[in-house]
Amino acid sequence: MSDVTEYDPWRFAGSFIRNALGSQIPDSPFAGEIPWTPLAKPLVQARVALLTTAGLSLRDDEPFDMEMERKNPMRGDPSFRRLPADATSDTVVANHLHIDTGFIERDLNVALPLDRLRELAAVGVVGSVADTHYSIMGYQGNDASTLEKESAPAIAESMRNEEVDLAILAPV
Repeated sequence: MSDVTEYDPWRFAGSFIRNALGSQIPDSPFAGEIPWTPLAKPLVQARVALLTTAGLSLRDDEPFDMEMERKNPMRGDPSFRRLPADATSDTVVANHLHIDTGFIERDLNVALPLDRLRELAAVGVVGSVADTHYSIMGYQGNDASTLEKESAPAIAESMRNEEVDLAILAPV
């Protein structure tokens, strides 16, 4: 593995998106260091949860606020949704105007790789699959403060209560 010190956050976005949105999103929206906690136990013993940025909700839950997103395309709903470990494409819907949700409708694993995580647990690569997984709307424009100060701490607390050892981010 190489020591990568720089990355291109627009690599897969294309020039139109880069030009349209690049100046709207600050290069470094966070003050200080990004928190990092090493895994405290071997992966084969770890309880794992997924966090997707695809704006997924259960079909019978309140969807993410896409009307707000329509009115202000530079801002997404900063709330979060809980998804059970047995969620499927039939029970989940994607509420997000900034991504092509058709891929998710055909295969939930594109945004929430629960089948892959269950396979890893079945063969003993990870200890277990958490009962609850989480979804946020990743597109927050230039104001992620609600996500940072309210949703993220609530998700972290819920994971702590469920004794989750490792959270895997599934960015979309």
